[in-house]
This record gives sequence, C-alpha cells and structure tokens, in this order.
Amino acid sequence: MIHPPPPPRVFVVASAVEIRAVLAVLRTHETPHTPGCVLLSPADAGCFMGPAWWHALLAETGFTFPAFLDCGTAAGRAAEALGLGLRHIVLHGTGRQADTINLLARSLDATCLHHRPPHCVVGPAPSPERLRACLFDTDHPPIRP
Repeated sequence: MIHPPPPPRVFVVASAVEIRAVLAVLRTHETPHTPGCVLLSPADAGCFMGPAWWHALLAETGFTFPAFLDCGTAAGRAAEALGLGLRHIVLHGTGRQADTINLLARSLDATCLHHRPPHCVVGPAPSPERLRACLFDTDHPPIRP
C-alpha cells in the first residue's frame, strides 16, 4: 500500500536565527519520510515589516521551501510582495481588493491563502528538540490554529 506523504509542517519565523534553526533540524533528520516544511511570517508582518524585509530574510538564509508572508488585510502590501517575486502570501479579508490580489496571484502562479494555517512558533531561542517534535508531530508540541 502506498501512503500519501505527510502534510508539510508550518513554522512561524521572524529572524535569520530562527530560519537557520529550522534548516539545521531538517538537514539533521532528512529522510524520505520527513514531512515538508513551510515557513510563515508572524501575523501581519507584511504590514509592519514589509515585503522587502521577508524577501531579504529568505535570500540571506537561502531558504528554498515555500515561505508565506502574512499581509493581514493589506492588499497593497500583498501586491508589493508579489511584485518583489514572493510567491506565497496570506491575505485576510474579502472584497474587490482581495479578489484582485487572488487574480494577480493566480496569474503569477503564486499561492494566496485566506487564513493562517496551523503552525508551530519557533521563537527567538529555538530548541532543536521542540523543532523536531513539531516536524515529526511527536509529543504534541504547541501548535496554534
């Protein structure tokens, strides 16, 4: 019987230190059964830090997996993120602006989520044990909906 791959684990990160901690755990435990990994910015980070910050953070760390920038309800920031080449965003809300951003994202083969997925917050002092638990869904680490 062939089993589907496990769903990707979502890690909320806000610094290069946090991204490097996630990458270190992934490198140490990489197997064919290791779930995929997705990064997510802090809530509304696209509004207060800006898309250029997220773009630079990903470039600095060389992170190549999907990495979602949460733009809150700011459609302008979401458009800016897509214009910078970011291809994974979260845009809360509905209406004409959200519809336009969704259309723009589809035309760029980008992903636009309408809400934050369940995630594990890495934090400023990441523990490899906690990250492993989150990655492999053991010991039920604190995951936020």
